[in-house]
Amino acid sequence: MKSWKIVTGVLVFSQISLGMALAAAPSLDKIVKPSKGYVWRLDAANKLRLPRSWRVDPANRMSGSGQPSILNLAALTQELQKQGIQPKQVILVDLRQEDHGYLNGTAVSWYGDNNWANVGKSDAAIRKEEARRLEKEENRETPYYHLDKKKKPHYKGTEKVQAALTEQQAAALFGLGYARFACTDHTWPEPAEVDAFLQWQKNLPADAWLHFHCQAGKGRTTAYMIMRDIWLNGQQDSLETICARQHALGGQDVLHMTHKEGWRQTIDDQKIYRLKQFYTYVKELQQGKITQSWTDYLKENP
Repeated sequence: MKSWKIVTGVLVFSQISLGMALAAAPSLDKIVKPSKGYVWRLDAANKLRLPRSWRVDPANRMSGSGQPSILNLAALTQELQKQGIQPKQVILVDLRQEDHGYLNGTAVSWYGDNNWANVGKSDAAIRKEEARRLEKEENRETPYYHLDKKKKPHYKGTEKVQAALTEQQAAALFGLGYARFACTDHTWPEPAEVDAFLQWQKNLPADAWLHFHCQAGKGRTTAYMIMRDIWLNGQQDSLETICARQHALGGQDVLHMTHKEGWRQTIDDQKIYRLKQFYTYVKELQQGKITQSWTDYLKENP
C-alpha cells in the first residue's frame, strides 16, 4: 500500500507540473554534484552487432544508440551503408561528458556515481584528462566493472590492454566525422552545449547523417534527436508530435517521465520545462522574432 501511494503521488505531481506554468525551471544546484571516478565501467562488449537502443530516423537523416564498441561501430557503418549512407556522410555525435574510450576495442568509461565525475569541467579539460587516462592504460592489466540495477559496480574481469583509443580516433578508423557535446548525464543539456550544437548543425552538408549516442542511448540521445527534429520540423509539427515520433522510434517518452526518487523527478521536471522552452525558442528564432542565443534567452526566461 505504501509503495502504491508513493507511485500515485509521483504521477499526480508529474501531471500537475506538466499542466501549469512555473515561474522558473526547477533548480538542480543541490542535486547535481561532481562525483569522483573510481572504476572502468564496461559500456559495450566488442562484438559485431548493432549497439543497444539502436534506432533510425530516415526522414531527418539521423540515428541514435547507446555507446558503441569498435565492432559495434563496424556494424553501425555497415547497416547505414545498406540504406545508402556512406561513411564519409556520417558524423558520430558524442554526447558524453564522462571520460570514455576504447580499450582493446571494448567501450569503457571512467565511472563516478551517476556518471557525474566531470560535472563542472570544461570540454578542453575533459578531453585532455580523458586522453591521458586512456593512454595510461596501454600495456597494463586493467580491471573492468559492470553496474547492477542499483548502479553498483561489480568486478567483471581483467585484460592486458594492447590498444587504447579515444572516440575521435575510433571514428577516424571508419572514415566517420566526429563531434562532441559533453553533457551531464540524466539532465537537460547545459546552455553552452545547446548553443554550440545549434551553431554547429546550421552549417552541416545537406547529405550529412548524424548518429547521436550517449551511454545507454536514452536520455541525452533522445534529447538531442528531439532538438534536431524541432529544428527541422518545429514550424509545422507540435512538440507533442515530435516527442511522440522520437519515442516511437525507441527514445525516452520525455514528456511523460516519472520516478519514485524525488531527486530524479526534479531532474525530469526540469528537463520537461527546458524542452518546452526550447521548442518556443527555436520557433521564435526561425521566425525572426528573437535573435539571442539560447544562453541569453534563458537569462530572460529562467
